Amino acid sequence: MKILLRVFFLISLIGICENTNAQIKERVKERAKESTANKAERTVDQSIEEAADGVINGVKSLFKKKPKKGKDSSDSDNGNSDMEGWDDDYNDGNQMISHQENEASNNVKKPLSRYSKFSFVQGEEIIAFDDFQQDRVGDLPASWITTGSAEIVNFDDIDGNWVWFNKTKGNFIPEYLNDFPENFTLEFDLMFDFAFGKYSNSRKLVLVLSDIVNPESKLDWDGGGEYFTLQKLSNNYLGIEFSGLGHDGGPFITARKAVHTEKGLNFRNDFNAKHLINEEGANQPLHISISRMGRRVQVFANEEKVLDLTAAFQKDVKLTSGRFFVNNNTDDDNYYLSNIRYAVGQPDTRNKLLESGTYSTSAITFSSGSAELNPESYGILKEIADALKSQSNKSVQIIGHTDSDGNMELNQRLSEQRALAVKVALQNEFGVQNAIDTNGKGQSSPVAENNTPTGKAKNRRVEFILN
Repeated sequence: MKILLRVFFLISLIGICENTNAQIKERVKERAKESTANKAERTVDQSIEEAADGVINGVKSLFKKKPKKGKDSSDSDNGNSDMEGWDDDYNDGNQMISHQENEASNNVKKPLSRYSKFSFVQGEEIIAFDDFQQDRVGDLPASWITTGSAEIVNFDDIDGNWVWFNKTKGNFIPEYLNDFPENFTLEFDLMFDFAFGKYSNSRKLVLVLSDIVNPESKLDWDGGGEYFTLQKLSNNYLGIEFSGLGHDGGPFITARKAVHTEKGLNFRNDFNAKHLINEEGANQPLHISISRMGRRVQVFANEEKVLDLTAAFQKDVKLTSGRFFVNNNTDDDNYYLSNIRYAVGQPDTRNKLLESGTYSTSAITFSSGSAELNPESYGILKEIADALKSQSNKSVQIIGHTDSDGNMELNQRLSEQRALAVKVALQNEFGVQNAIDTNGKGQSSPVAENNTPTGKAKNRRVEFILN
């Protein structure tokens, strides 16, 4: 009888454990999805050391895309924290070298020639930069007006804060996206997480540029494809749509222009984005770069040009409003948005550097807390390289600058490593032969306030001085 009772007790205990484990897994999944702030922090110092090793030893690609990272992944699978893992690596120099060699062999370095068609150059003057670091997790962005639902989230294994759009339909209007000039650039990081094998009536995020007088005007009419799910309130719309639907051969990145109720006067350009928007790419940042030059609009996804519209607007259109329109149909439809950068004009890099002998730019950007160059820096680096090659008899000094986040000493080291990374890129990737000296000033020479995301973005810059 005692044996039977023990068996019954063990079976009951196993059932309870299984049920508890299922509940725990569900809670962990939900917490990851809602991105509660339990993120294990890596120090800036460790990021700098890793970046420095990569630059000096040639292990890391200067323009490497970030690896895929899942929301449900954990940095403590082996019972060690991030700090413990890094300490082990740096306490054993041979182990660190071995780790880097393995990384180099597992990730084949792709040549920069793949970026040769990446003609995008960021605008020179930053009007607004928003990474949502000043917003509280769980809230809406403070500087946005919205008719839908969204919230700020963060992740255990992906940098930064993100706006999360789940099952919602509505307009999301950043107040700083207004009164666009004739020439400007607009960039943002986009992530998605869809149940690709599950039907959804709609999963789309659309960037809408228009000449609506009142930027808060309601746009949510389901009147058919000619209005791309937007009510016609003005004569000029351009919608750049990122669709997660697989119908009709998609997903697509689509440009839609609506100027009239008659179909023949509107247009739609589809770029098949199956290689960019797919299950393998879920939870992996996709960098979107958009430039307007008069009537022409170009759109890049990472380094790839996906749309080139030579007559995106009527002549002399004054764009007054920018917004994101989201229409997600199920709880399995998720978009995430971060790092919005809105800047003015195309920099005349060559003339500025050669005529004045100095040039400072915030268009050379790096991964957060490191000296790893971002791919979108390619265009401006190429222009600087061309200018230096035309004056090969002159030497150049490269000076890195940071914002004031973090420790002053670490920011000094970070600025020096970033200047060194630019030197290496100019020499190794673009063939610059000029004598180059590098230095860093850390956070000591700001050009803007350090208490806003926009000001910080302006202070993160690289300076060139010809001698």
